[in-house]
Amino acid sequence: MKAKDNTVYREVQRPRQLWAWAPILVCTGIMWYWFIVQIIYGVPFGNNPASDGFTIVFWVIFGVIFPVVILGFLKLTTEVHNDGIYIRLSPFHFRYRQFLFKDIYEYKSITYSPIKQFGGFGIRINMKGETAYNMNGKKGIELKLKYETVVIGTQNPDEFKDALDVVCNKKQRESTTEGGT
Repeated sequence: MKAKDNTVYREVQRPRQLWAWAPILVCTGIMWYWFIVQIIYGVPFGNNPASDGFTIVFWVIFGVIFPVVILGFLKLTTEVHNDGIYIRLSPFHFRYRQFLFKDIYEYKSITYSPIKQFGGFGIRINMKGETAYNMNGKKGIELKLKYETVVIGTQNPDEFKDALDVVCNKKQRESTTEGGT
């Protein structure tokens, strides 16, 4: 991103669904139970127990690092700048994915079903080739680009669309002023 671009709109979403957290917490709980039973109490865990070194490595990865990274750092950041829309799904994107206004032919606020249309939350591509970036809910902004359609989930669809309208209207006024002089 360029430092000169001003942020017109910014939204940060984190997962809030219990069903999304439950499998992670169950996996973490099992790892901690396995670690405590085998390493702390010295009782082999299961019929064919793993070595203590293997147990410690798995506990560190799936009992500590994985839940901290997923539950602590997982977020979808959406920003509207003067030149386009920037999105980042942390910790999976190292840089913002950008959709420049010059490449967007149409945008609109929509209500959609993330499960039915895209098979879930996160970064999803459906059978029509549409890409979704979503974290929660069923509201979003649909972007029509030259070769693809992108849906960006939002908790504030009106504010997001208003920010897009403001920037696009400003760009249109600037191009009209430049063309008329």
